Amino acid sequence: MKQFLLHIFFCLCVTANLFAQDDSLSPTLAPDYVLKDGVYLTLKDFQTNNPLPKENIAMPGDKTQADFISKTLTDNKEIFFMYKGSQYRGDVSKVWGYCQNGNIYVRKEDKYWRITVFGSISHFVATVVVTRYVSNGYGMGYGMGYGGMGGYGMGGSTPVKQNETHEFLLDFKTGTIAECTPTNLEVILSRDMPLYEQYMKIKKRKRKDFMILYIRRYNNEHPVSFPKDTN
Repeated sequence: MKQFLLHIFFCLCVTANLFAQDDSLSPTLAPDYVLKDGVYLTLKDFQTNNPLPKENIAMPGDKTQADFISKTLTDNKEIFFMYKGSQYRGDVSKVWGYCQNGNIYVRKEDKYWRITVFGSISHFVATVVVTRYVSNGYGMGYGMGYGGMGGYGMGGSTPVKQNETHEFLLDFKTGTIAECTPTNLEVILSRDMPLYEQYMKIKKRKRKDFMILYIRRYNNEHPVSFPKDTN
């Protein structure tokens, strides 16, 4: 009983510590940098804090509205914009993301999702389509799974697509988006060996519980820094 109570106390302390540091809406940036609102046509635009300003977007709508950018990208398949005096057209499906009211949105599964933790390692939640295999009921079916036969003997399985909410990591350095798993986080943390070694000392089955904490620690040690000539 004593060990059980100590375990509960430890979990409560960890949880309190995580919430105490819950400033996920505040980006970890180098001093004197402010995120610019606009459309990131490419990953490089995001990495250099150089989005296409909404003043350059040649689309109908009230540009004074706070949701002008998101509404434009959601309601249209193409985007028209001005660049150095000429008008260009782009496919919305190829637009990397955008910044609106200081919040960054990244494209995933044909929609844009708000980054909740921004930094060298960013975190966001998105709804994605996954395929699961359901037993067709013949033989000795085994229910749901990701693959393989759903039954035994005459058994079989049917692929079923469904929406699921997943967490993702965005690597600012490479632009890579990956599932938010301890293994994927370890790849990025390995760039900072002292922090990586600390994380690896945590029991494997508990590493997922400490992911957000170590994302924040990494971001604090490696704040995002933008080039100065992005105007």
